[in-house]
Amino acid sequence: MLDREVYVFAEVDRLIGLTPGTAKRWINGYERAGVYYEPVLRVVPREDDAWVTWGEFVEARMLAEYRDIKKIRMARLRETVDALRQNFGLQYPLAHLRPFLSVYDREVTLEGDVVGMPEHSVAVRTGQLLIGDAKWIAERSALDFDEQGDQIIAELPADKDFSDIVINPGRFSGQPTFAGTRISPVTIAGMVEAGERPEDVAADYGLSLQQVDDAKVYTERYRLAA
Repeated sequence: MLDREVYVFAEVDRLIGLTPGTAKRWINGYERAGVYYEPVLRVVPREDDAWVTWGEFVEARMLAEYRDIKKIRMARLRETVDALRQNFGLQYPLAHLRPFLSVYDREVTLEGDVVGMPEHSVAVRTGQLLIGDAKWIAERSALDFDEQGDQIIAELPADKDFSDIVINPGRFSGQPTFAGTRISPVTIAGMVEAGERPEDVAADYGLSLQQVDDAKVYTERYRLAA
C-alpha cells in the first residue's frame, strides 16, 4: 500500500493545504541560489517523476503537522526522518506506527519501549529523554499491516475540524470522501453551490445536514474545485 502511486505533486499540495511547490521540495529535493537541498522524504530524488506514493503522502501530511502546528524546523525534521530510517530500517518511517512520534517543546520525540522506559520518549535528534504528547493524526487514522506485519497508516483524517472526511488511497482515487463511503465532499459542495437544497442533497446521499455543511466549508478551505 505504501508504495502505491496515487498523486501528482500539485494534488498533494492541495489536499494537505501546502503552498504550491512545497510537496515537490519535501519529497524530491530542490535547488535554490545555487545550493541543492536534499529531499526530506526520499532517500534518492527521482528525475522526471511526478508521481507520489501513498507512503510519501502520509509522511508529507505528518511533516505539515509538525512544521505548522508544532513549529518544528524543517532541518530538524530532515534529521528526524533520516534517524528513523536508520534505526528502524523503514522506507516510510512516518507512515508506520512502530516509531510512534510525538512532539515536546519543539523537539521531535520517539515514544515506546525503546530504552526500557516505556513511560518516557526519546528525542530522535539528541537522544534526550522527554515526555511527549501524542499525535492526533495517528490516533484518528485507520490502520493496516505491511508485509512485515508492522502497523501502517492506511487512511488519514483529512482535517482536524472535519471528523467524517477521510483520505484513503483505495477509495475514489485517493480523493477525500466521507468515512466508509465513496461520497465526495467536493461533489456534495458542488451540488449545493449549483442551487440544490441542502436538505434534498442530504436525503439523496444519506448524509446529515451537518455533513453537507462540512462539505461546503472543507471544499472552500482547501480550494478544491467542485
